[in-house]
Amino acid sequence: MIDDNTLAKVKLSSTLKDSIHYNGRKAARAKSENRRVQILEAALEIAAVEGVRGVKHRAVARRAGVPLASTTYYFRDISELIRDAFMLFAEKAKEKLDNYHVRLNALIDEAQRQGLLESPEGKCEVAAQVARFIADYFCEEFRFHQSAVLTEQVFLFEAMREPELHTLARQYRRAWYKGVEAVLCRLNTDQPKRDAALIVSLVSGMGYDGVLFRDRFNPAFLEESLGRTLGMLMGVDPSCMAERVVSQRAAIAPEERSMPGKSQENDPESEKNI
Repeated sequence: MIDDNTLAKVKLSSTLKDSIHYNGRKAARAKSENRRVQILEAALEIAAVEGVRGVKHRAVARRAGVPLASTTYYFRDISELIRDAFMLFAEKAKEKLDNYHVRLNALIDEAQRQGLLESPEGKCEVAAQVARFIADYFCEEFRFHQSAVLTEQVFLFEAMREPELHTLARQYRRAWYKGVEAVLCRLNTDQPKRDAALIVSLVSGMGYDGVLFRDRFNPAFLEESLGRTLGMLMGVDPSCMAERVVSQRAAIAPEERSMPGKSQENDPESEKNI
């Protein structure tokens, strides 16, 4: 039997998928499709480094290693190429997002199986585990997939100016909000919808820190901030939450505690980061 949580995830996934519409010339053969995707991936790589202004036919062709004529064959103009590149980004992001939600919900399934949400101590443990999971996921993105993080920012900013990307960008953001809201419903917070906005805003803000401070970004700061926020939303005693996160962090191997770099301070007000 499919539960309501699973149905919500399927509906959400379908909504984002339904917003992905490619405008360029369709490829009839596998080889042609590979070349089309090659071009779009090259455009995304350029956008991550130079922004949308750097996406030009000649630059994309050079980056993709294809003849210049290929870019104009598949796409009427540079605007169509850029739109389709972000469609590809959203399609790949959807797959990653689906996998992320499956793993996070599996963690909560196990917590429910153990009855951890029935006691204050158990809630504290679950909040710490969820904070660790989310922090690990995003720190991995900041550490190993910065190009994708930068591309996401470029995509969302471009959607503010490009009407044809509005719907896709809204559905992309809604997928994040609704996914977090579904998790918070399972964690029994009082106002899951508003709480989800708080969590997404926290992670998004620290996402900027992850890109700006790079090797000086402190994963522990993100985990502790998430733990504090989740604990508050779940009604966990703050002192218990602080102790749990610290002890959980201490159990991690030293090389996994932080991203490479001399300084591990990413307080936006710290003069070290200005």
